[in-house]
Amino acid sequence: MKIVLLITLFLLFSSLNAQNSNSVIDDYHDELCKILVNTSNSIDNYFIDDNSSISSTTHAEFSTSVAMEVKQDFEKDVRFRLRLNLPKIQKNLRLIFEDENNNDGLYDRTTLNDEELIDRSYYLRLEYFKIIKDKFNMVAGAGLRVRQGNLVPYLNLRSRYDLYKGAKLKSALYNRFRFYTDGEIEDIFEFNSIYTIYASLYTALKNQLSYSNKDAFETLYSDVSVTKQLNKKTQLSLGVGVRSYLKNFKDYTVEYYHFHTLYHHLFYKKWLYYQVAPSALWRDENSFHLSYRLMLNFGILFKKS
Repeated sequence: MKIVLLITLFLLFSSLNAQNSNSVIDDYHDELCKILVNTSNSIDNYFIDDNSSISSTTHAEFSTSVAMEVKQDFEKDVRFRLRLNLPKIQKNLRLIFEDENNNDGLYDRTTLNDEELIDRSYYLRLEYFKIIKDKFNMVAGAGLRVRQGNLVPYLNLRSRYDLYKGAKLKSALYNRFRFYTDGEIEDIFEFNSIYTIYASLYTALKNQLSYSNKDAFETLYSDVSVTKQLNKKTQLSLGVGVRSYLKNFKDYTVEYYHFHTLYHHLFYKKWLYYQVAPSALWRDENSFHLSYRLMLNFGILFKKS
């Protein structure tokens, strides 16, 4: 983890010293992007050998975070996700590899995963996505969950139904269902709405219910936020949220309330960013006494230019 932090800082300072010219870091970043795209194209060409000019798009993201909170241990984390599209095999087919942090649908910056990389779960899956109707689309896939050499195949189904899709207001229902061959079942249901006040200002409402037959409770998370686009590379968000537990979909218990902010700045070209996320929390484990938290995040985007 220390190596990861050092690499991130190295990229940060190198980029700041090369804003107006192509640096070694730029060249290295460009080469990695080419490798990802070429890998997608190679997979495509292996199965479909034709002379078409279709080229695969790809997207990857790597980030490292640190956080400090009153009466909590110092936290650190790494997150990464890779998505390869395979247009020659099927334009709606993609291969995804991600760690368990990116796989977590309930991530809200109130905790970081301190596990060593070797101890985490990783997800590799092949997805097929299709628009069924104008208001409904579905993604079906199969994959493997990998943890310390233990492989568990699973089926993945995701769907979205647009309840309302106007010029300013958009509301949709989401569902992600998974069945693992070891008997575990996961289901995440969401109701989200976005209201655009004007071009650079919008509000978002998020409600999420998560169920797993391996847990003794269900998790409910609700959040409302306001986001202002300050310029093309900078935005600021303010919001309030509450996370709760349910047992057998009753016996409601609050885990914490929090007021959160996020300052996001894409500060070098279109691929290097940082985030500053201060927040105030009232946790059940602290008898709902006020505590303060600060998270810093540095990230790198890899995609075809």
